[in-house]
Order: sequence, then structure tokens, then C-alpha cells
Amino acid sequence: MAEIGLVPQATAEDLIKQKFEFPLPKGQDDDDPFIKGEFDVIKELLEKFPATIEGKKKIDRVLDICGPTPKGTGLQNLRECVIETKWKYDVATEDKQVAWKHLILSFMERYFYLICFATYAMEYGPGGYQKSFAAWMDEHKDLRVMIEEGKDKLEWYRTVDPQKMEHLKELIAAPNYKENLGVLIRTIYDFAFVTYADLPRGPIKNNSMRRLAATTLMDILPTDIAERVNKKMEEDPSSTHDFLTLVGLVSYYGSED
Repeated sequence: MAEIGLVPQATAEDLIKQKFEFPLPKGQDDDDPFIKGEFDVIKELLEKFPATIEGKKKIDRVLDICGPTPKGTGLQNLRECVIETKWKYDVATEDKQVAWKHLILSFMERYFYLICFATYAMEYGPGGYQKSFAAWMDEHKDLRVMIEEGKDKLEWYRTVDPQKMEHLKELIAAPNYKENLGVLIRTIYDFAFVTYADLPRGPIKNNSMRRLAATTLMDILPTDIAERVNKKMEEDPSSTHDFLTLVGLVSYYGSED
């Protein structure tokens, strides 16, 4: 704008500074590592190629501006796309998980290359881009290997903390575990809630917690009880095997009388 005389140079510089340098409104999740884009492969990139630290800051600012209000213009924040799609993956059926995972890996790859491009632009932009981005990437071939091998480094299946699992096993291994079933149920739900603390309230979080609670209950069952419960479920494959159904089966078929 300043070059064609539309606005004074000082005005153009002020507009750029206001858009890309002034602080953005703070959000309640700003300190969350994933919201900040601290995925394993991105952390590896910053550690092994320190020049990308500044590149990440630049591209994160652009992503925030493109993202939802109040920070952005209401479009899409690529970092948050990874997280939101992962939530959908967590509660999807196995056949749909394939598509969600492909999308997550695509988002991760885009984010990685955008950071690389921002780093390249800071280095060669001032000189008029005498070298292409493709040529720059060819000089850093290890980056292509890094993202190809590292984009899949996500926690695809959430589990309860091992120490907490041991506590649950102690509860159900007690001779009077049926009397303590209420405590056991509350404890499993509490652990599931903590495990999915990063998810916002709603059906996705509720379904994820129930799913994890059911898996956790089956994982902690003593062998003899697990065999009887599994046998009963096999006899009636049409029934739902959600957490509360499993609790009922454990309570009824947990011991041989």
C-alpha cells in the first residue's frame, strides 16, 4: 500500500505491527502444551534445528489470527485442528478411526512444513528469495525424514496411569470386593475423568470416559472373573458391553456360588 502511495509508509508499518506483533487476547487454555503446538515431532524439530524456534513463533501468530475468535478472524487454527480431530478419533469406531487418523497426520505434516517455510522465509525473504523452498528443503533432507517418522508420535490410545491401575487391582482383588464395588466404580470414573481432563464438557468427553472406564475394568479383573464375564458376553453378543453393563456382570458372575 505504501509503495503505490495509498497510505503513508508509517501507517502501513503500524498496521503490520498491530496485526502481527501486538499481544492477542489470552485464552483459558493458552498454557496447554498441545494448544501451544508442543507435539513430539515439533519439539524434536525445535531441538535439532534451533533456527525453527523463531519460525514457529511467526507461524503460530499467523495460525492464531486465522483461528476462531476472540484471537482470530473465525477461520481455522491448524494446531487446534490436530487436537479437535484427535478427540473425534478417541470416540470413533475402528472403521472411522482410520479416516480421522489420516486427517490428524495430514494436519501434523502441514504444521511441520509451515514452521520450516517460516524459517526459510526469514532467512531468504530479505534477499528476495534467491533460493527456492524446495532447494532449501533439499539442503535439510533430514527434516523430511523427521516428519515422516515422527508425525505418528501421538498417544493413540489413552490408558489409566500404571500406579492408579495397581490401586484398582488391589481393590478388586480383595475378598470383599463386591461390598466395595461402589468405591471401585467411583474410583475408575475419577481416574477416567483425570485422563480426559483436557477435553471440554459434552458428549465426546462423556463417551470417552465411559469407554476408558469399561476398558479399565476389564483390564483389572482377576483371570478367573474375567473368563466368566467374557464367557457371558460371548453368549449374548447382541447386548451392549458398556461400563455399567460390565459392572453388573462382574457383580453377578464375579464368583462361583
